[in-house]
Amino acid sequence: MKVGGWGRRKNSELPAGEQWSLRQFPWKRIGLLLLLASAVGLLLPAQALGSSLLVILLLAILFEFATANIRKFSPDNKDLLFLTLLLLAMLAVTKASLVVFPLIGQALPEIPPSAYAYGIGIAAGAMLVRIVLNSEIALVFSLVVSTFAGWLMDNSFFFAVYFFLGSVVGAHSVGYAEDRTIVMRAGARVGMVNVLTILCQNLISHHWVFSDLGFNLLFGFLGGIVVVLVVLGVLPIVEWLFGYTTNIKLLELANLNHPLLKKMILEAPGTYHHSVVVSTLAETAARSVNANPLLARVSAYYHDIGKSSKPLYFVENQGQHENRHDKLAPSMSSLVLISHVKDGLELAREYRLGKKISNIIQQHHGTSLISFFYQKAKDQEDPEMEQVEEGSYRYPGPKPQTKEAGLVLLADAVEAASRTLLQPTPARLQGLVQKIINNIFTDGQLDECELTLKDLHQIAKSFNPILAGLHHHRLDYPAPAAKENSGKKKNNGDLHKQPAKTGRDRYPEDKKGGEEDLRRLGM
Repeated sequence: MKVGGWGRRKNSELPAGEQWSLRQFPWKRIGLLLLLASAVGLLLPAQALGSSLLVILLLAILFEFATANIRKFSPDNKDLLFLTLLLLAMLAVTKASLVVFPLIGQALPEIPPSAYAYGIGIAAGAMLVRIVLNSEIALVFSLVVSTFAGWLMDNSFFFAVYFFLGSVVGAHSVGYAEDRTIVMRAGARVGMVNVLTILCQNLISHHWVFSDLGFNLLFGFLGGIVVVLVVLGVLPIVEWLFGYTTNIKLLELANLNHPLLKKMILEAPGTYHHSVVVSTLAETAARSVNANPLLARVSAYYHDIGKSSKPLYFVENQGQHENRHDKLAPSMSSLVLISHVKDGLELAREYRLGKKISNIIQQHHGTSLISFFYQKAKDQEDPEMEQVEEGSYRYPGPKPQTKEAGLVLLADAVEAASRTLLQPTPARLQGLVQKIINNIFTDGQLDECELTLKDLHQIAKSFNPILAGLHHHRLDYPAPAAKENSGKKKNNGDLHKQPAKTGRDRYPEDKKGGEEDLRRLGM
């Protein structure tokens, strides 16, 4: 059970049979808070005890409010450690800069010492938080780091606002950052906002010393460049130390030369083809519901990697082989199917795919029922003996917790079901998509993710044209004239004058076999 906030729930509010214990108290969070308060208290220009107490009060109230009222604000202990260290690093850099700037000013007297302060890259912290976590946590972090940085700058309200605006713009500009150019553009935007904020300050104060203003504007824009250098330099270290999966990391995992994908191509080619189709469906749907399309696509590549451990137990890989489930009891078959999730998680940990992809591997079936083998077990059930429990034929879950996990679940189910249609016309595919999504929704598999009914409508609309394109009919091309006329009398050597047989009459010996192959493949 998760205890929200910094306190604890009353025993009367706990479920029956559950008692609160000291283990449930957030000791790690309290320890991080005290560490942060002590460190910040030493940095701030006031008595350490008073500063530390004020830091504790500010952070505790802000954290409690954000946890209770901001939907996506739910950092775990690892996230809190990262935020604490990042905040301390940003404030330590600010404090060190204030010591170094006067020394630089002595060497370069033509530049006013106050101008250097505008180049401090406080916005880099919020940008890092936005890249590795989310926008809600980045907003709260921006507020905290800007407040403390303004406090360091001789209690300057202007610098608090200056850093806050740059942090918010920087964090907003690196949403779904997939390459370095996005970070560079974000730094340019931070620089432009810094320039505009400095101009606003001068308009308010009527302080028009143009030489000083020019240097202030220059260093304000250079602050955006500093931000880019810090983010690009620190981000790989953050990914390595804390195991975060950023969009840049996802691009590396999307490379089809990745060892896991090559393993799946060789050992489970049918699963690989299925995963590629699911990735296309999930990515397109993610764009329609404002989810992360890159995360949806890459997670779909890896969602069934566990099948590579026992590929011949899954129909898409069987080919001409016999169905191994024919010799297994339904309960054993369900265990084999369920095990591919556990095997996938082990491979994800071995190849360091990251928490985001591992979560989707674990959640891409939710707690759905393996209906085929459950029904088979019910048909074989002996009422006088042990009864068939439905829970034994359900995946362990959990249910999808994010939009992207829900999209992979829907795309996986729809793609597999579409292969069962003998005549996959666009109308039939559309009806199948609606039926599958309705069944998943009524089964409660989407209860814990953020997909709405409106989203489900958009998802179905995005699935339909892709499936129709995948299952389109091909023309029955006539056989080459040379083949048809081999061994026959030529018509004055003009092969093109020989009448071609219709598609219905050609290759009669292959017609029956072709239909059987389609049925075997579920098409």
